Amino acid sequence: MKAAILTIGDEILIGQIIDTNSAWIASRLTDLGIDVVQTLSIADEENAIYQAVNNLLQTVELIITTGGLGPTSDDKTKYALCNLFGGRLILHEESLHQISLIFSKRGLPLTETNKNQAVVPSSCTPIVNLYGTAPGMVFHQNNSMLISLPGVPFEMKEMFNNDVVPILAHLEGRREVVRYSINTFGIAESFLSDMLTDFERAMPSNVRLAYLPGPSGIKLRLTAFGNSRESLHQQIDNLSVILNEMLNPYIFGYNDDTLPIVVSRLLRERNKKIAVAESCTGGYISHLITQIPGSSDLFIGGVVAYDNSIKTGVLGVNSDVIATHGAVSSQTVSQMLDGVLRVFACDYAIAVSGIAGPSGGTTDKPVGTTWIGVASNKNQRIEHFTLGNLRDINIQRAAFTALNELRKLIHSE
Repeated sequence: MKAAILTIGDEILIGQIIDTNSAWIASRLTDLGIDVVQTLSIADEENAIYQAVNNLLQTVELIITTGGLGPTSDDKTKYALCNLFGGRLILHEESLHQISLIFSKRGLPLTETNKNQAVVPSSCTPIVNLYGTAPGMVFHQNNSMLISLPGVPFEMKEMFNNDVVPILAHLEGRREVVRYSINTFGIAESFLSDMLTDFERAMPSNVRLAYLPGPSGIKLRLTAFGNSRESLHQQIDNLSVILNEMLNPYIFGYNDDTLPIVVSRLLRERNKKIAVAESCTGGYISHLITQIPGSSDLFIGGVVAYDNSIKTGVLGVNSDVIATHGAVSSQTVSQMLDGVLRVFACDYAIAVSGIAGPSGGTTDKPVGTTWIGVASNKNQRIEHFTLGNLRDINIQRAAFTALNELRKLIHSE
């Protein structure tokens, strides 16, 4: 079965919002064994919607649309679909009741504009929206199906999981799909690809390997397609064993593991606590740790030692060290680590100092120069990294690198 995803809205085309719906829907459809062959974004214009859907109906069996279902005059989706699939616009009483409940709970009057959202083409099967005011719609034409959903991401996701998945689960033409991800850090994508050249050549034809790089590392995703879920799991298990042996030094986790999750898990298992001193990362390491539920069990606190006066006054870094070696140096980071362990009385410490850019670099210390240190009460490790020229990316890379360095230190003790 082949599918297309159509996102509708001028706000996407002009860059006002980022289309995250397509990526999420594509992932869910792939999990369901449905091949996504096209994603398309178009303006919220009746003719554009009509033409796009009409063209897609000639090439795919399933179309998922999001957007264009709001209460305002610029939302044209249901009018275009009524014109394309036939019928007339009618009031869907169950949707109207749900819309009335939402406005009643908020203490707001139900206007004619909002009542109009319960009007749908008679040619569709409505999907009641329990999370907003725009109902979804299911249309059929010959051997193809179109499912129209709201563009608001949390509404769309809830309706997809609760209402759309049961519909799709009974469709013919789906394949079984098994996915498995191996998450790596500390190796460039090109080097990783070179290491896996022979592995990829030997992979079964029904298995795909995808490289998903980012500041938080490179996720290697294995996807196997077939008819037997049991045999697909066996294939993935065999291939993952090989990858684990080849890439062991760079692997930090699997599937949904992230470095903050993995480090938090290691600290919690050992009943250890951490504190941080951040300069160029400006609190981003603290953010990554504290976004994990239960972080109060292991995270004591931190210092954003952006100015040198904080390094010396709070962390006790010797001003002569900064004058001689600079704030961005192994010597300064070493004393920042000592300060964190002393001030917070923690088990582990992270300290980072670097030149995030775009200015501030020198010949000896170009933009991206970063010193990252991790320490326990027994060991201290400090490494030099040259990250890049983009400030936002440098901050993210420095933070994730620091967490990976801490992960390695914890494992070594």
